[in-house]
Amino acid sequence: MKVFIFFLMLVIAPAQAAIKLQGLVLDANTHREIYGVNVFIEGTNIGATTTRGGTFVLDVPAKYAGAEIRFQHISYDVRIIPIDSLKSNATLYLVPRVIPLQDVQVVGESAVHALDIKRDLPQSVKVLQADKFDIRGYVDAGDFLNTEPAVQVQEELSGKKTLSMRGGNADDIVVLYNGVRMNSPFDNVFDFSLIDLANIERFEVIKGSNTTLYGPEAFSGVINIVPQVQRDYTLFTQYRMGTYNTESINLQLNKNINNLDVSYSYKDASQIRRFVDAVEKSDQLKNMQQHHNVNVNYKFGEAHVVNAMYAGADINYDNGRDNEKVGQKNDIASLAFSGAIGPVADVRLFSAFKQYDEQQNLNYGEYVLDRHIQDQSLQFKADKTFKKGGLEMLLGYSYEGSGVDFRDGRLQNERSLFYQQTNVDRARHGAFGILKTRGSAGGGFFQNFDLDGSLRYDHVNDRVAEPGEMPASPIAVPALPDQSWQAAHFKFSTSIDGYRDDFAFKGFFNYGANTKFPTVVQRLSVPLDSVNLNAPLQPERVSSYEAGVELFKEDVSSQVLDGWHAQGSFFRNYYTDKFRPFSSPGIPVVFYDNAPIAEIFGIEGNFSLYFLKKKVDLEFGLAKYNISEKSAFPFKSDFKRTVDLSIDHAGFSLMLHWFYESEQVGWIRTFSGQFAQVELAPFSNLDAHLSKSFRIGRAKLFLNLSMRNMLASESVALAGLAIRDKRAYLTFGGQL
Repeated sequence: MKVFIFFLMLVIAPAQAAIKLQGLVLDANTHREIYGVNVFIEGTNIGATTTRGGTFVLDVPAKYAGAEIRFQHISYDVRIIPIDSLKSNATLYLVPRVIPLQDVQVVGESAVHALDIKRDLPQSVKVLQADKFDIRGYVDAGDFLNTEPAVQVQEELSGKKTLSMRGGNADDIVVLYNGVRMNSPFDNVFDFSLIDLANIERFEVIKGSNTTLYGPEAFSGVINIVPQVQRDYTLFTQYRMGTYNTESINLQLNKNINNLDVSYSYKDASQIRRFVDAVEKSDQLKNMQQHHNVNVNYKFGEAHVVNAMYAGADINYDNGRDNEKVGQKNDIASLAFSGAIGPVADVRLFSAFKQYDEQQNLNYGEYVLDRHIQDQSLQFKADKTFKKGGLEMLLGYSYEGSGVDFRDGRLQNERSLFYQQTNVDRARHGAFGILKTRGSAGGGFFQNFDLDGSLRYDHVNDRVAEPGEMPASPIAVPALPDQSWQAAHFKFSTSIDGYRDDFAFKGFFNYGANTKFPTVVQRLSVPLDSVNLNAPLQPERVSSYEAGVELFKEDVSSQVLDGWHAQGSFFRNYYTDKFRPFSSPGIPVVFYDNAPIAEIFGIEGNFSLYFLKKKVDLEFGLAKYNISEKSAFPFKSDFKRTVDLSIDHAGFSLMLHWFYESEQVGWIRTFSGQFAQVELAPFSNLDAHLSKSFRIGRAKLFLNLSMRNMLASESVALAGLAIRDKRAYLTFGGQL
């Protein structure tokens, strides 16, 4: 009877329920959500991963009721908490590390998204995450990227912003947005004022000319702009106001359905600036812009991802003083896939369409320029990665078919000076292969040794359409002929890394060569003086080498200093047939010729100190270059220093940025054909950003005050427009 009762109790007794743990994981200093934290039962493989909103849900079987839960992330100290100490909907804080963890057990989704550049040869790369620029008073991407020591910004009166890197020109940088090559087929330049910062997850600043994945023309480097694909909120709104009657409204919507993420963002911004010599009320410059962005991301299977994206920007500049107008419209759409196709794994497919339209109506003294530029491109890329043991091979193909419709009319005193029109179709084919070998460096401190090589072949073909009927022109304008170019380049790289508990080391050396083909605008160079400089341009070539080192030191025994991080590199670029821009007085157009030889070599470095569990970061940066031919690289500072101080505590953030840029020297060509030197004075300034974020239930609110150019003591004007002057912006908003 007793045995029967015992078995009856076993049958009818309720089974002990599993424990459901859920909570929120935040950075101990910034109170930002941490994505990709591995949350698992100590000693088991049962776990979960935090979402982009920092949340996690973990079902703990009853038999582990007395176990401990481990919270682990590559960039933070490990935290282990007994289950009994975890409350429902708990909020946990992780302390940042100086040295990333060498081995991380990943449960579920990957803790860190690998950078695309990691598939290429080792490079000098700096990743600028959103916490460095979001909700702060940067007007656009050009404003923010100018804080980097290796980067300089050239701003035109219209508001157009182009970047130079390592002393090179704006057309020496390849710009990517979500994989789409953004450089214009017309002049190989990109306007960074077209990028809405509120929609960006990070910038990858890749310095050096030895990349293989991104084409042959990245002489100075690559800037890879990564938009937000997955978002941790349903609704986001932001409003900014400030100097120059600045107003900016941003709205973002996001919906997640299982493995499908759909998002839409909209921005409307305007700015009105008065000229320093304004007499009439209309003597002002109006900047107006609108941005739209749609992103769809779908994951299926174990490692299959499909991403579809559309981004559009419409920017207009209206100069009431000079009766000038510039309108820019940029639209891009892309579709990408990564994963396996049947039995073939590690495949990436990418296609994109880009269209750009610009209308210029400019007055320059007695000259009037009426120019229309329309270009569009269709892009495709496919690659496959093979891995076996310590070998990794990547093979790929890229194609870009672009068309440029260009019309240029110039008047002088209402008399037609000349009219030019062309329509060029350019086809770019590229094939590339990268082979990496990874082996042991012999044990001890040094761990891994890589020996890598790559080969890329490019073929470019221009087909010029017959021009239509053009207005009469007193100057004979030669027609462009069809033309094609090709080039093949081998690149070599070696790297080594090592670490122990409190110290880590990385080093690399690479060597390679690149070729840049004349753009449409360079081929259309037609000087308006008697000097015959319209000889056909030759392709520009560069050979370069670079050596870099990166050091991490962590001090767990100190109560104040957590450690430091140092990074430095030396590079040399040697150019032949360098495209040299020049302009003549009274002519608002840039022309080109070939400089036979030019050279840039220099050093770059960053040194960071971390204090009080990384609540306080102090970073020093410098870039020093030797530019041999300044007529080929006009108005580039050859020395820049930066100092950045960041203080983060309990959701409060203070950022101070100080910089110094040396004088900028350039040459302009006179009517006699000679060069005359022009020099811009050196300058320094200070920016400050103070922000606070806090939570009310499910909502997250934020507030930021930014002050720019705080040390400005005198007014500096560009064509009557104040630059380097004091500015202030107030930004506030929230997300749900």
